[in-house]
Amino acid sequence: MAKFEGVILLNSNTASLQIVNLTSGKPIENVSKEFTESDINAPVFSSDIMNRALEQIQRFQQLIRDYGVTEVKLFGSETLSEMNNAVYFADQLESVTGLQINWLNGNQESYFRQLAFRQSQSGNESCMADENVLVLGMSSTRIDLGYFEHGYFKFSQHSSVGPVRLAKTIHEMSLEVTEETALASEFINSKLADFWHMLPPFNRIDKLVLLGAETAQNVFLQDSKHWVNVEKQEVQTVIDNLSFLNDQAVIEKYDVHLNDVPFALTEMLLLMNVMTAVGVNNVQIGDLTVLDGLIVQGNRDENDIITAARGIAERYMVEENHCEIVLLYANQLFDRLKRIHNLTKRDRLLLGVAALIHDVGSFINSQRHYQYSEEVISGIDLHGLSTSEQHMIAMIARYHSAETPDSDLRSTQDFSPKQRIRIAKLVSILRLADALDDSRLQKIEKLSVSIGQKEIVVTAQTAANLQLEMFVFAKKANFFENVFGLPIILKRKGKRI
Repeated sequence: MAKFEGVILLNSNTASLQIVNLTSGKPIENVSKEFTESDINAPVFSSDIMNRALEQIQRFQQLIRDYGVTEVKLFGSETLSEMNNAVYFADQLESVTGLQINWLNGNQESYFRQLAFRQSQSGNESCMADENVLVLGMSSTRIDLGYFEHGYFKFSQHSSVGPVRLAKTIHEMSLEVTEETALASEFINSKLADFWHMLPPFNRIDKLVLLGAETAQNVFLQDSKHWVNVEKQEVQTVIDNLSFLNDQAVIEKYDVHLNDVPFALTEMLLLMNVMTAVGVNNVQIGDLTVLDGLIVQGNRDENDIITAARGIAERYMVEENHCEIVLLYANQLFDRLKRIHNLTKRDRLLLGVAALIHDVGSFINSQRHYQYSEEVISGIDLHGLSTSEQHMIAMIARYHSAETPDSDLRSTQDFSPKQRIRIAKLVSILRLADALDDSRLQKIEKLSVSIGQKEIVVTAQTAANLQLEMFVFAKKANFFENVFGLPIILKRKGKRI
């Protein structure tokens, strides 16, 4: 008998549901309903809007019961989470429906859009293999660029310059300015100048893909199409029309809500800016959403997250050989200590990210760099990871060096008791992996781990002198013993040169 999963995504004005056949991994039901028209000036949900959203979720639950769905997951968008009363809405939602909302941040939304795109192209062998593809994700408050080179993810960057945020500022400025389009274009150029300057290098773009842009979808996606190719001149024509038509004419011509009219122009100007900056003459517009990425079963490309972490390490000039060998050692220790740590595959991923970026603080100051690493990691984009996971990695990096997190982990209110235990376990493993290359000479050829009843022995195969590594390992092993209740020692094996 087939098993089904229901995935619900709540935005600030829309509730969407997909029911997925877990056997085939394919959606069998896809429903999206608006419970209110978006309002760029509304900082909170009114009680009426809350009730309508709750009623829509309850309708989804009835449909879910009709299908005999065994598992339901509820996600909320970053825009929704930023409403002033979002926490109260989440509490009411759980009380009425029994569903606990999982908040997505913008980095996750970008990740899931890109994942949805790659999944949609998986049956087309030529779609990405021979192309350089740039995926532009556009939400109300930000834009994201994901770059894929011949099918391989290279980087993802974002700018907090979205059509709604821009429209608010431009509206304030244009009260005394008649040439709104020229002002908006100039303002967008100024806001994106640093973004383009700081973007990692990329090759000539063969294809630009736009996802998440509601105005572009309303204008260009017609007759139930899921994809359309649009020329640059067509985008310019829409910009010209939006510049001169009154609100009612825009609503009638492009089927947009009244509240969406103020940022329809900024959305199209953002698209034009990107097309010009990357040198493309057409864009492929699709209707894939974050929800389409959330329902992808067993195919979440965690390699993209590791690749993004490598990009961060490179940007902060972390010594490549050291972070790569620490990643290798950390993974080996994690795998060979599985019997005692009881951590998950996701924890292994977080450990890998921490291994690659634990030294980013040295970019600021090599002395007490671990403290600066925590600050840097807390403030940057971590592609595909939740806000909680980002904070966990910042904490893991903070304590990878000399200090131990015993007292801080017990007193911090940022994490649940279970999260604190996970952090402590991952910190203890990373500290040992880092110690194994304390000399930065990558001396060890092979590692083996033996778990006994009274101690754990890590044996390093090498012809080099390991005196420094063994000294540092022994010091950092104290915290491991506190966490796991077993001493761990490093032994050397191999003839000296």
